[in-house]
Amino acid sequence: MKSIRLFAVAVAFTIAIPLSAYEPGREFSAEAVVNTREGRNRMQVSFTVNRYSSVEELQNLAGVLESSGQFGLLSALKGRRDGQLRMGAINSPIALVVVEEQGRDYRYLFLTPRRIRVDEEMLGEESLDYPFGIAEFEVDRFGRGEGRLHVAAALRIDADGHVEIDDYDGVDGTIDRIKQIR
Repeated sequence: MKSIRLFAVAVAFTIAIPLSAYEPGREFSAEAVVNTREGRNRMQVSFTVNRYSSVEELQNLAGVLESSGQFGLLSALKGRRDGQLRMGAINSPIALVVVEEQGRDYRYLFLTPRRIRVDEEMLGEESLDYPFGIAEFEVDRFGRGEGRLHVAAALRIDADGHVEIDDYDGVDGTIDRIKQIR
């Protein structure tokens, strides 16, 4: 069962000139609760932002996505290090970080390429069409919040820079106890 989540990405700020007195965070700690075949796992995670994507970048990526699909977008994002995801002792590069101001709150989207398991590739399962891992969350002006974790997802970006998440089989987990560190 696929679920579609809309995440508005109309980023209307620059790093030098924030729209409000509260600037978006650069580092967060949290607890991820992930649903697996073996049950639910809890683990500490952290997100670090090196740079945010602009609306113009997202509009360019929308063109890549339209002309070349999910794997074209995956290629376009290859080698980018817009941030870092740490899950336990494992570090993964974040290829795209999007933030949207919502009043005094901020909504974040962190996108990382998902590693495809060999058995999926051999069986040709449709999950191969969902090449991204995505964390999305919202924090208040005090840097606290919660969110969702999509282990296998595809996405679309419209001409205005809005991102739509298409999860392979529903939300795979939650991100709880988010705390902004800096």
